[in-house]
Formats: sequence, C-alpha cells, structure tokens
Amino acid sequence: MTTFNVKTLYIYKFIGQCLPIYAFYTILFLERGKSVTDVAVLIALWSVCSIVFEAPAGVLADRWNRRNMLAIAAVLQGLCFVIWFFSHTFLMFAAGFAVWALAGAFVSGTEEGLIYDNLKSDGCEETFTKVYGRAQFYANVGAIVGIASAGIIASFIPIEVIALISAAICFLNVIFALQIREKNFYSERTGEGTIGFLGTFKEASGFIKGSRLALVSVLFLVLFASLGSYLDEFDAVIIDDFQLSHIWVSVILTVRFAFVALGDILAPMVQKKIASIKQLFLLNSLACVFLTGFALLWNQFAILMFGLAFMCMAVTEILLVNALQNEIKEEGRATVMSFYSIGQNIAMICLSLVYALLAGIFTLQQVYLIISIYGIAGGLGFYLLSKAIKLRTQV
Repeated sequence: MTTFNVKTLYIYKFIGQCLPIYAFYTILFLERGKSVTDVAVLIALWSVCSIVFEAPAGVLADRWNRRNMLAIAAVLQGLCFVIWFFSHTFLMFAAGFAVWALAGAFVSGTEEGLIYDNLKSDGCEETFTKVYGRAQFYANVGAIVGIASAGIIASFIPIEVIALISAAICFLNVIFALQIREKNFYSERTGEGTIGFLGTFKEASGFIKGSRLALVSVLFLVLFASLGSYLDEFDAVIIDDFQLSHIWVSVILTVRFAFVALGDILAPMVQKKIASIKQLFLLNSLACVFLTGFALLWNQFAILMFGLAFMCMAVTEILLVNALQNEIKEEGRATVMSFYSIGQNIAMICLSLVYALLAGIFTLQQVYLIISIYGIAGGLGFYLLSKAIKLRTQV
C-alpha cells in the first residue's frame, strides 16, 4: 500500500484557498446596494445553513468516502461564486451562501479525519500537529496569494468577474482532491453493519459528554479560539471605516493570513513549550491583548498588532484540535468535529448579530474594543476553570 502523500494534500489546500474573491465579496455586496447590517445578516444566514448541514455531513464523512466529499465540496463552492456573479438581490446572495455552507459542511471534520486516519494507517499519528499545521499553512499561503493578486486584478476588471475566476479555481481543485489517498477506519468498521447512521451520531455525542477534556476543548474553540475566524468576514469593513482605497483590503487580509500562516508553522514548536491545555487559554488571552492594542490605535499602521492577534489564535486552535483528535480513542472523528463546527456556526450567528447591533450603536473602533475585552476575559476565565477542575492534560 502506498503511503500518505502529504504533498498532494498541501497542493489541494493551497489551491482551495487561492481565491481572489475572498478579498472583495464583502465589497461586492456593498457595491450592489447592501448595507453593513445586510452583510452581517447574510453571514448569520450562512451559519444557520451550516448548522443544518453540519451533523448529517459529519456522519456521512465517517461512513462514506471522505476524498469524494472534498471533491464535491470544491464544486459546490465554485457554484456559490457563479451565483454571486449574477446576484443583485439579498435572496440571491443568501442562496450563494447556502451552497457555500453545504460545501463547508462537507469539508469540516472530513479533512481532519482524513488526515489523522491516513497518518494512523502509516503508524505516524503523532505527527498530526505538524502535518495539520502545514496543511493550514499552505491554505493560508494560498489565501495570501489570492488576496494579494485580487488587489491588482481589481484595478483592471470588475469584482463580479473575480467571482468567476475564483469559481474556475474551485473547479480545478477537484482534480487534486481526488488524488488524496482515501482512508477511513470508521467506515471500514461500520461497513460490517455493527452500527447504524444514528448510532454514529450518538456515539460521537456520547464521547463529548463523557470526556472532560473534549468538552472543555470544544467549548473554548467555539467561544474564543475561533474568534479570529468569525471576524475575518468584517476585515473589509475596517478598511471602509479607515476610508482607504480598495488596495488596503488586500493589505489587511494579506497581513492577517500571513500571520495566521506563521502561527500554523509555529504550532509544533509552541507545543514543545506548552505543559498543559490551560496555558493555551492564556495564549489566546494574549492574542486578544494584541487585538485590543490594534483597536486602541485604530489605523492602518497598527495592522501588525492585528496580525499578531490572529497568529496566537491560530496556534491555540491547532493545538486544541490536536488534543481533541488524540482524545478520540474510537473512530468517528468527522462526526465529533461536526459538533465543533456546529458550535462555531452558532457562535458565528450570535457574533454577526451582535456585531450588527453594536455597529448601530457604537463606532467600529469601540466594537472591536468590546470584542477584544470579551476574548481576554474568556481566556482568563477558562484558565481559572481548568485549575478548578484540575485539567492538566498535555497538548
């Protein structure tokens, strides 16, 4: 049997995120008459759709072919951008987001499970942090390339055409998704008819409820470590508030993804210095301290602090996902990660609605100050909680 070719995985991750539309789809919505509140509501609807699709997709990823699911997801994401090319109404943009939500549900948990089972099959599951971190690194490098090129492309062609270019890139990535080796220990076991579709769901939910480490890790990932992912949809709004040109949208997003990519590479090194999970909670608080500094300065020259915040969050997220994967003794990894993704989407809905509410009351600068203080308090709170329940498991 051939070994797991991580290079194919890295190419797939790079191309899958090398999408210039990432830099400008918020601007596309605004240019076609949508308000900041409309954008926030659209993102909330995106998360609602993700919640609906997430659990069934997670169970499917444990019982079917994960590689094929990644290929289908690439097609669906490309279809979203095609829909946006023709969109002018709120409902059409929402339809695109619904398709993208289905694509995201097909990917979340599927990638982590596929990577871990491939490594486990080769007897090197202890390298998950390294391989998963590098996969995320190449994804973020792809995002940097796509976003940086978007700033140049937007000078020559309309933003809606950028959506079509991004769709073509998604369709191209189907080829690379299909080259990844398929390995799914859980489907091999359930193929014997020992457990039903609903049984997979119950088994995964029982694991989370029965493991203190898993429960705390998922809660912190959902509520605080993923804060950077929730906020990236609003980065273009920051530049709009600064009243800078479109090229600065590419700049702020390039800085974000460059520092996140750096965090992905640093995660295995930080892992050697981290003695327990509770230290990750403090690291995430440090990330929000940097975000506070950016919010206080509130200009394009403070973007370095903006990047440092998301670098620390990236390290925290990777190490917590690694701890969660190692805690799963049985299979069903994709379903477990689907519960995490459902939590993320619920949090994304809440944040989007709160963001829209706060943006109508406070200045955007004050909104980011409120969010960063929330993040600091959360990290400190979970640190104290972990000490109280004596959660000392190493990452």
